Amino acid sequence: MTRPSQQEIDDIRKAPKEEKAYNAASSVAPNPAPPASAPKKMAKGGSASSRADGIAQRGKTRGKMC
Repeated sequence: MTRPSQQEIDDIRKAPKEEKAYNAASSVAPNPAPPASAPKKMAKGGSASSRADGIAQRGKTRGKMC
């Protein structure tokens, strides 16, 4: 049987410490997300004529024939 290399010996010595650190890091659950808040209230859209630029009025925008 051959003698293990120095790197293999170091790996064998460090294995328990690394395994303990790995288990400690992976067993902690991440912080849960905060509860969802209600959606922000937005202004109502209104009708198409109320969103216009203030010049055109409903029913009075067509040209008239004499």
